[in-house]
Amino acid sequence: MTYPDEQYPARELTPEYSAPAGALGVVIFVICLALFVGGFYLMAVSFDSDSALLFVGGLVASSLAFLIPLELLPRLD
Repeated sequence: MTYPDEQYPARELTPEYSAPAGALGVVIFVICLALFVGGFYLMAVSFDSDSALLFVGGLVASSLAFLIPLELLPRLD
């Protein structure tokens, strides 16, 4: 019987991507936080104004807040 550890050798546990250091990392964090909180604000306001476009805009803004650091920044390296 073969155990998974024997079949697949262990890989090194170092991350392939490192976050931007210094002022750039802080600026990106503030932008993403503003997008995230602003997106939730737009979604909340959309219920009062009965606007589906505001809600979709809030969804897009909150999604961008996750998309930027998780998908776009690693590809810029």
